[in-house]
Amino acid sequence: MKNRGVKVALIIILAILSIALIMIMVFKIVNRDMKFNLSLIGFGDKTEMLFQEEYEVEALESIDVDVSLSNVRIEKTDTDKVKVTAYGDKGDTVQATINENELSIRKQNTNLYIFTVFYWCREEIIIEIPNESDESFKIHTSSGDITTTDLETNQIQFETGSGDITCGNLNNGDLKSSSGKISIGNGNEITLNTSSGEIKTGNINILNAKASSGDIEFGTIEEGKVETSSGRITIEGAKRLQAQCSSGEMNITHIENYCELSTSSGDIEIQSLNIAENSTISTRSGNVDIRK
Repeated sequence: MKNRGVKVALIIILAILSIALIMIMVFKIVNRDMKFNLSLIGFGDKTEMLFQEEYEVEALESIDVDVSLSNVRIEKTDTDKVKVTAYGDKGDTVQATINENELSIRKQNTNLYIFTVFYWCREEIIIEIPNESDESFKIHTSSGDITTTDLETNQIQFETGSGDITCGNLNNGDLKSSSGKISIGNGNEITLNTSSGEIKTGNINILNAKASSGDIEFGTIEEGKVETSSGRITIEGAKRLQAQCSSGEMNITHIENYCELSTSSGDIEIQSLNIAENSTISTRSGNVDIRK
């Protein structure tokens, strides 16, 4: 009986090692140009400050960040310079270059652990900018969150593969998340897209939002186009609204001038409707309820 237990344990260990080796091979094939250090076990806190630099505001018009595992955070401060700080595992590399007034930041993870035990590493890039700065931002992270304060004087383009995007008030922005939530404050002209996640905003002037499978919740919209495949749409108010939902409900407090609403299988509920242009409201298998 004991020999049988030992054999089972050995089989399990060999299976785990085989899976780990296959994952390493796949990782190496996909990232063939990447140099990395292979370790058997990762243990303890491996966090280290990898990079810190300050830049004159006059020398920068845009900031481009492209990382794999790191979270990215943008903060406004009372300083007169742009400060970039990067944290990660010891041995990871950070490259920062300026070309035609664009600051480009690239971080490469070079450590690969087969097993981790009580392992912790702060994977984060912090960008501190002056309160009145107007640089544009282009940030891409494969599996990390993007967080910002108010960026009402900046043009932004954020994209994350499996992470959340959380922002304050925005002016002009294009935000995408493959499998994560998008949450922002008020905005002027905003485009939002998520494959499997929720969207939540404050008041938006011009809005274009799409979610494949997730609920969408907005404040008031001047002009908007909203679409979700399987989720609920909740809107406080709109002047001009196009909204489509394949399998979900719509709940709108007030529509002022124009609407084009449709659901395939879900109810449409409007508390107050006051249209001034020809509009359409339709559902294939659901109820339409206009209270006032």
